[in-house]
Amino acid sequence: MENSASSEQNQNHCSAINNSVPLIQGTLPTLTLSGKIRVTVTFFLFLLSTTFNASFLWKLQKWTQKKEKGKKFSRMKVLLKHLTLANLLETLIVMPLDGMWNITVQWYAGELLCKIFSYLKLFSMYAPAFMMVVISLDRTLAITRPLPVQSSRKLEQFMTGLAWVLSSVFAGPQLYIFKVIHLENGSGQKEVFSQCVTHCSFPQWWHQAFYNFFTFSCLFIIPLLIMLICNAKIIFTLTQVLHQDPHKLQLNQSKNNIPRARLRTLEMTVAFATSFIVCWTPYYVLGIWYWFDPGMLNRVSDPVNHFFFLFAFLNPCFDPLIYGYFSL
Repeated sequence: MENSASSEQNQNHCSAINNSVPLIQGTLPTLTLSGKIRVTVTFFLFLLSTTFNASFLWKLQKWTQKKEKGKKFSRMKVLLKHLTLANLLETLIVMPLDGMWNITVQWYAGELLCKIFSYLKLFSMYAPAFMMVVISLDRTLAITRPLPVQSSRKLEQFMTGLAWVLSSVFAGPQLYIFKVIHLENGSGQKEVFSQCVTHCSFPQWWHQAFYNFFTFSCLFIIPLLIMLICNAKIIFTLTQVLHQDPHKLQLNQSKNNIPRARLRTLEMTVAFATSFIVCWTPYYVLGIWYWFDPGMLNRVSDPVNHFFFLFAFLNPCFDPLIYGYFSL
């Protein structure tokens, strides 16, 4: 009986929201000073990330088309190309959307674009995370279990294709759960506020909690664990090599350059993992805190919230510098 009553109350509340509910005008959100700073920094990072990733993607494309005698296009450069494309997609979708949405405060683009942009935003966040997982797995396999060129190329194509497909599929629910709600002034005669939200899209509260946890796990926890495991495996393998022959890593001019490649792979994958952890952890810590304690928004100042959120935007800016340094 209690569950039935609770469900009925929830339906009535959601029905009131969908049919526009009264709102006191003084409570409408506005663009604050800290919000203006966030917008400025967001568009600065947008220009920075677009320049870095577009430039590196152009270089990778030139390397792809370049046909030098006796030189094959490396599998790693193919993976870097996919990661750069994913980072560029995230930059072109998430950053301008966040910047413009903070300027307008409310949503003016209608229901259809609310769903489409919500889908594209999550899709473009999944793609870089999954591509980093692919690179970590590929580098680990290349070091611990080297495969013939043809087999490794097929595996690389399968993993990158799967990363794009999973990004597309996992972002699919956004098309259903996001919608525009309208809030009106006290007289009910004039619409004063519209927002693109997930409010009342889930029958029960735990449905939304499960969806949030699933998204959080796929975007952060699972990629992080895979990268840590891969790094540990690489370190273990390199340690074994050093114990067998401590001088091997000094043979830079030797035809057998596997030890040096292993060392550079270790450095690059550690740099990837470090960038991922440093840039995304503050963002997701705030998210987890909010899930368990929604009242934290009243205890954490807006500048702190904005600062931690902007930290995540540094990841696509750092990635071109990291893989550019270690792969050229």
